[in-house]
Amino acid sequence: MLTLELLQKMLLTAAVALKENVIPLCELDSVAGDGDHGLTIGRMADAIKQRVESGASADIKELLDDLSMDFMGVNGGSAGPLWGTVFGGFAEGVDEGATELDTAAVHKMLEQAKEDFMDISKAKPGDKTMVDALYPALDAGIACSGDTKAIFTAMAAAANKGAEATANMVARFGRAKNVGERSLGYKDPGAVSMALLLTKMAEAI
Repeated sequence: MLTLELLQKMLLTAAVALKENVIPLCELDSVAGDGDHGLTIGRMADAIKQRVESGASADIKELLDDLSMDFMGVNGGSAGPLWGTVFGGFAEGVDEGATELDTAAVHKMLEQAKEDFMDISKAKPGDKTMVDALYPALDAGIACSGDTKAIFTAMAAAANKGAEATANMVARFGRAKNVGERSLGYKDPGAVSMALLLTKMAEAI
């Protein structure tokens, strides 16, 4: 069962790890981007910590919705709006007032997030973007019939596999596509940060 308290713990654990990886993520982003991805992720980690510790969100839907808005308001690159869309989709897939979600409800949350993200992003798996970690993770979670721990563990494994695979891809989307073959051998920072988020959320359960 995914309770509000457990989700808060998962998010706080992820926020600590994201904050610790600001510099490595910036270094990775400097290969094909403008080198600020880690700074943006750091700001989002701060937003997670502040939102969860405030205790202002009364239920799961409200917490996810509040985080979506917080991410949308973060300055720096596309990560804020993209993560905001993911969390907004999570929120949309959760019933009003819910403080705990069973397996079917978690599946609904993940399905809605994928649907919403696909509505706004033209990126496809293989383009060397966050999608290479996000879509496999969501699909793995939806396909997993186990409990919350099993679902998020499956998502983390799929996200990490997807992020690792981006090292062998040539960027075909966004600013990174301008460097072409030079992006080979380096993982996509957006995929890496998404995998890190899901990995630490799973470890906290």
